[in-house]
Amino acid sequence: MKTKLLFIILGFSVCFVFSQKQSANWYFGEFAGLNFNTPNPTPLLDGQLITKEGCATISDPNGNLLFYTDGVTVWDRRHQIMPNGQGLLGHSSSTESALIVPKPGSTSKYYLFTIDKPSYYLTEGEPIDGVNYSEVDLSLNSSFGDIVPGVKNMHLVTYDVNDATQNEYKSSEKITAVSHSDGSSVWVITQFMDKFYSFLIDGNGVNETPVISTVSQMVRPVFNSDGANISAIGYLKASPDGKKVAIAHSSTNIGGGGPRSPRRESGRVLLYDFNNTTGIVANDNIIIDNTYPYGVEFSPNSKLLYITNNVFDDNNIFDHSHVYQYNLESSDIVGSREVISNSQNVAGALQLAINGKIYRAGFRSSSVGLSLSVINNPNEIGNAAGYSENSVDLGGKAVQLGLPPFVQSIFLYTFDFEDTCLGDQTHFFVTSEEPYDSVLWDFGDGQTSTLIEPLHAYAQSGVYTVSLTMYLNGIEQGPFLKQVIISQPPDVLQTTFDLIQCDSADNNPNDGIAPFNLQLANAPLSLYTQEAIQVYYYYSMADAINDLDNSNSIDEIYTNQYQGEILHAKVFKTNTDCFSMATVRLNTTQAVDISTHELGACDPDEDNFADFDLESEGLRIATALNLPTNVTISFHDDENDAAIGIDALPSIYTSSDRTVYIRVESDNACYGTGVLNLEVRSFPQLEDQVINVCLSDFPISINAGLNASQVNSYDYSWSTNQNLDEILISQAGIYTVNVIDPLLNCEDSVTITVNQNEIPIIQDLVINDRNLTVVLDNNSENFVYAVNDEFGAYQDSNSFLNLPHGKHTLYIMDGLNCERISRDFYILGFPKYFTPNNDSSNDTWNVAGLDPTLFDSQLLTVEIYNRYGKLLKTFNPNQSIGWNGEFNGNLLTDDDYWYCLKLPNGEEFRGHFSLKR
Repeated sequence: MKTKLLFIILGFSVCFVFSQKQSANWYFGEFAGLNFNTPNPTPLLDGQLITKEGCATISDPNGNLLFYTDGVTVWDRRHQIMPNGQGLLGHSSSTESALIVPKPGSTSKYYLFTIDKPSYYLTEGEPIDGVNYSEVDLSLNSSFGDIVPGVKNMHLVTYDVNDATQNEYKSSEKITAVSHSDGSSVWVITQFMDKFYSFLIDGNGVNETPVISTVSQMVRPVFNSDGANISAIGYLKASPDGKKVAIAHSSTNIGGGGPRSPRRESGRVLLYDFNNTTGIVANDNIIIDNTYPYGVEFSPNSKLLYITNNVFDDNNIFDHSHVYQYNLESSDIVGSREVISNSQNVAGALQLAINGKIYRAGFRSSSVGLSLSVINNPNEIGNAAGYSENSVDLGGKAVQLGLPPFVQSIFLYTFDFEDTCLGDQTHFFVTSEEPYDSVLWDFGDGQTSTLIEPLHAYAQSGVYTVSLTMYLNGIEQGPFLKQVIISQPPDVLQTTFDLIQCDSADNNPNDGIAPFNLQLANAPLSLYTQEAIQVYYYYSMADAINDLDNSNSIDEIYTNQYQGEILHAKVFKTNTDCFSMATVRLNTTQAVDISTHELGACDPDEDNFADFDLESEGLRIATALNLPTNVTISFHDDENDAAIGIDALPSIYTSSDRTVYIRVESDNACYGTGVLNLEVRSFPQLEDQVINVCLSDFPISINAGLNASQVNSYDYSWSTNQNLDEILISQAGIYTVNVIDPLLNCEDSVTITVNQNEIPIIQDLVINDRNLTVVLDNNSENFVYAVNDEFGAYQDSNSFLNLPHGKHTLYIMDGLNCERISRDFYILGFPKYFTPNNDSSNDTWNVAGLDPTLFDSQLLTVEIYNRYGKLLKTFNPNQSIGWNGEFNGNLLTDDDYWYCLKLPNGEEFRGHFSLKR
């Protein structure tokens, strides 16, 4: 079944440009959303995100929601978090925290770009992550989509890695996207400092090597008192035709107000040329300066630029805001400014929509914003643009500052197409507002046409680049290129599939009536395809064919009206308008009683929570009950969830004591139900140990630290390959033991660090005047020192100051008080000078501090030399009063002289002193 059948039955009708419906659903603010599938946008009340600024949403070409994000978490079309959809590196307070780009040539893969908020303070000191991307594949997670393992948070370098500041802050909060001139590839553009970075996305994926453009207007990071880079705030947008880029910097300097009260109005908006063939950004022009801009957006025809701007009073308090319009075709763009709004709304985002209107976020500073403003005719100049303040109701949900951005080229009015299933007559039509009198179509398969609205049948499925060239009075405009994917309808089961539900799932068993989860039929109906599909169910074939936007399908949780009821399934390939029809029969059967089971798990943290291995428990139950080999077992929080097979618990489930419900399926049909009671059981609180022992204490026993009543309840596995609760060791080291509960199959480990004492080894005793420094071969902080008093106070320092002359004993002890060594030393006094003038004071020079009983007096000598090395005097310091400053009876002059003291053990002490008369 293909969409051409719909037009045969219903006639041909086009309301909006088909491919623009990728932007048909918006989610933003605090649970706010808008549906643009209706003639006037209607509120969406089912959104789950809360964001101050950044967000992104994507739909399929039919306008069906696919997924959305705040840059940190990704929700699928059911508004459930994707299994791998958390922990992205955006930030809900980043201006443009996320942007979604369809992978060229694919109907199921998307690239999700994220930008972190460049602020240390507001991220509580965490590292700034900059620009990253992840891949979303809609064929995963039962065609509801998930982030591809291994392609999550892939970092893109948008900074100078050798610059400390750039390496820390990495990016601004700005990102946009626009099509390449080839009509299929996409440029993703971001900015930091004086550079733009353009990343090309094509059928091969993301090219992580960007095209870098250096511009003259540098905007350095500027930090307020909160550590936020205020220059990063503000939107970046490309024009739909891919020829211009506009960027808003809300601030570019702190200004005269000081760091705690910066001058708010220091920002600017710049306009650049963009080459969508090369990715180069060039020719910067300041459009507005010394103000506080935030949102920017181009008109659908790319000829006008709109800016939202805040105005503050002298105390930096918000006063009012403007929406400005600039004519980009004017010879004086700056002078073409028109004020189309002056209001009390704070300046928020501007975003073009599929209806050709521009919507404005924001709210009155003193209240909650429950509506959007709109520019109804954004291609018109001045008041003709039709600005309408706070006129788009959000159904009680709140708008903040941000709106979801899209690839800007989807809003370009050139041409579009519909009916893209193989076998269709694909319809092409011009959407450009530019005048023309003739056209030339090239369909990308070697065929061309000069009809204004041709119908073309492709011979085979594939990706085709279609071009349109328009002519006016012989002058050529274009070519305009777009990528067209021709798809085959999905293969489906040709016979009716029996979906079996357990009749005991409701309160009236055996009546043949029960709630069914129709999604359980999706896989068998689509022959278990690995492609992304979407399935809608109806009461009749006519209902399915007549429901063009699939808005009237049966809820996926459906209670049958009678036994054997048949429903009709409309099976789509996701992101195409190709579908096939299949049928499903709803039957009930008596459930097998799986009975009640118990599962315990350990609580090592003593927080009354434990990790339960539900996957292993399912296998145990299947084996214990001898269930058929084709059954699958799942566990659910809620009995009704188990009955219909939704929201299964993960294989490892963290929980306190509670009851969960068992569902057993056989070939996607309900087989039986039961109950599993989860019990959190205590586990001994184990602590790592540090044991200090003396070398003489070995061998010693070590254990895990359990008390005597617990020891026999557990198994043990030591790093020494022993399995006793207590082991004997003979040396220091690090030992580990796993303590295992054999009944609950859980364990914890203990690390036991055994330290033994070190024996100090003296390398040298350095004596300088009356100071001692101890030098050890194995210098360690574990040694303590004392002098003369072996049992007195010890000190950590290895230095002693101002010791008296004479003999001393040094004691060194290890920190465990295991070993103590000693060494005798002497503090000898060598006077720095003497004055031999016969005044009975300091008339001779001699060594002080020598113990006369220590050495054989005959073996002590002191030699005195002059500066030229001539020996002047030799004497025994213990038997002489010293040297009187004479040589051969003559008085020597004032000068420096040298001494050498020789001890009997061979030690020598050398130095010099002065003679002063």
